[in-house]
Amino acid sequence: MLSLTTLHANEALDVLEGKKDAESVVLPPAPEDAAAEGEAEAVIPLTDEWASSPLDSIWAKAVLFDDPSNPWVQQLAINGLFHWSGAWGEAQPTGAADIDLDGTRTRRARLGARLKAFGNTEIEAVAEFAGDSNFNGIERLKGTTRFLDNAYVSYGKMRPGFTTEYRTDPQRMLTPERSFLVNMVAPANTLGLMVGQDTDRFDWGLGWFSSDNDSNIGGIEGDGFLLANLAYETVEKVEGGTPIRTRWHADYIYNFDDNQNPAIPRYNVAGRKSANGKQLIARNPAFRHLFSTGVEMEQGKFSFAGDFIVASGDTDVWGLSLTPSYWAIPGTLKVVGRYHYADTDDAGGLVGGMGVGSDPYFDSTPVFVGDEYQSFYLGANLHLYRDDLILMNGVEHVILNDQAGGGFDTDAWIWHSGARLSF
Repeated sequence: MLSLTTLHANEALDVLEGKKDAESVVLPPAPEDAAAEGEAEAVIPLTDEWASSPLDSIWAKAVLFDDPSNPWVQQLAINGLFHWSGAWGEAQPTGAADIDLDGTRTRRARLGARLKAFGNTEIEAVAEFAGDSNFNGIERLKGTTRFLDNAYVSYGKMRPGFTTEYRTDPQRMLTPERSFLVNMVAPANTLGLMVGQDTDRFDWGLGWFSSDNDSNIGGIEGDGFLLANLAYETVEKVEGGTPIRTRWHADYIYNFDDNQNPAIPRYNVAGRKSANGKQLIARNPAFRHLFSTGVEMEQGKFSFAGDFIVASGDTDVWGLSLTPSYWAIPGTLKVVGRYHYADTDDAGGLVGGMGVGSDPYFDSTPVFVGDEYQSFYLGANLHLYRDDLILMNGVEHVILNDQAGGGFDTDAWIWHSGARLSF
């Protein structure tokens, strides 16, 4: 580059002295021309952009201290989440009495703090106040330290990153609740240690988590489970259009404790009777291997997430979720759809809830069993302030069959409403 600069400077001097004709000098290409001539063109990654709002100053008060130049503490902020959920409908088992699904819940009520220190460490502490004593407590106590620019180590009590839905923070979820199969197989928040790296294209992580399932901190119990993550992300520029962001992921869990691990699954419905058939649920499902792969796409107003899940153990289950969304009014009204399918060859192998009791870890009343599940959801989210103040409404049609077991085929129509406030 230095020699080229010197060469063109000498040619300019020759023109000024009359030794060369100006038209004979070949000028270097302009930066935009040089980019066009290259094999690849730099693409600017997509970012969330929100219009300014009178509420900005209110949400900004959550940051108590912010000084990037401070060598010890760069930021101190409080964070919280309040999620109210309601559902109205009936489950209709074939040949049995209808089951009332009407109900409202304070689904999540969380308050915590976030500390950024030493230029490379972030610590999060979050307490959960919703639900009963088996659910509320310390939801998260996690530290992350970065080193070598894009490498990190995370430690403490945290949510294992498994599947697109379970990895997504609740304050960013598009639907009122996670899908049936995710709630059935997802591991508990527990003590763990993760190392990983996130680059421009590839992300990976590898970690170990304790088998202890405690609503507070818990301890190091059992042999635990291993979690491995791999993701690949691209942002492609479309000629005459907006960029497309695509992210593919693969997650794998190996459960060293098999059916002796209370963290997989994270709920306990053993000894209960199913609502569709009244048969006794003798034991919780147990999984040795869990695998998930899927893709997320985003272009302009449209986004899509698809996930495929397989879990095997004393019960083998599999399924998929397809979740498209579209900004009908950008930044204000988002239309959300989801199709979810789950299947098993085992009689009564699928276990879960409906309505506000969709997550058996939070609320296991009532519990439904079957061997094939389908759900169709269509709703709209009204964003009153960014992703932090949202009203959610939608309708869901659920079909749960139990052809191999003693339960009854069940059909349900459910109306969902909810409100979510986060900071």
